[in-house]
Amino acid sequence: MNQTRLNEDQSVERAEYRLTKEERETIYRIDEVDNTWYADSTVQKDIHKLERRGWIETGVQYYNDGTVMAKQFKAPRNCLSPRTYNPDKPKKTMSAEHKQKLTDALKASREAKKAKENN
Repeated sequence: MNQTRLNEDQSVERAEYRLTKEERETIYRIDEVDNTWYADSTVQKDIHKLERRGWIETGVQYYNDGTVMAKQFKAPRNCLSPRTYNPDKPKKTMSAEHKQKLTDALKASREAKKAKENN
């Protein structure tokens, strides 16, 4: 989360500049001795996902303004497993009938919400 700690330690080293999009990355590493996954991420989307999934935070680095630059996590080995990748697999497509059904449901939901707000 992008927040400043209340009791900041001023001696902690901080990043001098913000990472560009090309410099941000997430790295996953397995330790077979501990049977543990380790993750190091500077991508905010991945950091939030790891937090929501309950990975244990082991370290944090900050920018000069106090926002989070990177976080490190660990989790048991069974928390992450590779999936099969098939670049030739066709994308799932939605039928016109299904699209229309979803559109109608969304319109009905919005109309019900407006009617509720007006009452």
